[in-house]
Amino acid sequence: MSWVEEFEQELRRRGVRARTRERLVAEFSDHIACEQEVRIELTRLGAAREIAGQYAEELASDESRRSALATFAALTVAAIAFVLGQLELARIGYPGFDHGASTPLALIAILAIVLGAQVALVCGTLAAWRALRRRREPSLPSAEIALIRRRTRLGLAAGLTTTAGMLLYVVDFINVLPAWWLALSGSMTALASGGLVAAWRAHARSAATVSLAQGPAGDVFDDLPPLRALREHPLRLGALAALTLGTATTLLAWHAEHSLAEGLERGGFEAVALLACFAALGRAIGARR
Repeated sequence: MSWVEEFEQELRRRGVRARTRERLVAEFSDHIACEQEVRIELTRLGAAREIAGQYAEELASDESRRSALATFAALTVAAIAFVLGQLELARIGYPGFDHGASTPLALIAILAIVLGAQVALVCGTLAAWRALRRRREPSLPSAEIALIRRRTRLGLAAGLTTTAGMLLYVVDFINVLPAWWLALSGSMTALASGGLVAAWRAHARSAATVSLAQGPAGDVFDDLPPLRALREHPLRLGALAALTLGTATTLLAWHAEHSLAEGLERGGFEAVALLACFAALGRAIGARR
């Protein structure tokens, strides 16, 4: 087997995409054909696999970072669609969850929106922040790449869950809410869903490249140094986040609904939902061991 064939075989084994693999093989083939000294140097035992592995590790690192940032952009579009829809809905007046076509459908939609939005916000932001923090590193440990990909994947899944809930809400209240709001919210949500699907497909393609680089993954306390005092007490982190979100939601709902009881009800639900998400996904996103 020639050096170039061994190089291509290792790239294929590492899951490097065909277009990138063909470009690298062509570049090295031309280089070796032109330089006799390079040809002699690259024929050393194991050199092809080592160089191919290095390229794979750098590609995996770069692709994971790009995917995280693209996901954050898609989630931002979805967040804008959600916020605009909610602001206009607040002006109209929120219909009761039992005033639509189906109470179970409304409850499913609301649950998907609340849980999905929380997970998408946390996972998408943490993935993008880690990608930005480590943007100057040529290659990352495979464990860290896996962490970024996991956060990205969870953020995308949660974002799609949120937009699905928003669409279900539109369908459930199609005979209750004004046609202009239904058209506005439905079109913005469909646009946001399209962006998330595109980001998911790009992430799936990029996640195929395999890195074997050694090193730790790090955790959320590396991403947010002020929270390092809570590293040995992750449950306190979850409680602090739930208290902060619950308080903010209570105040906002109190202002929007002019009802403290309504604010407390919504704030309490948001806090409990966040604690449930923290318990289920804390290890996956590096928030607890």
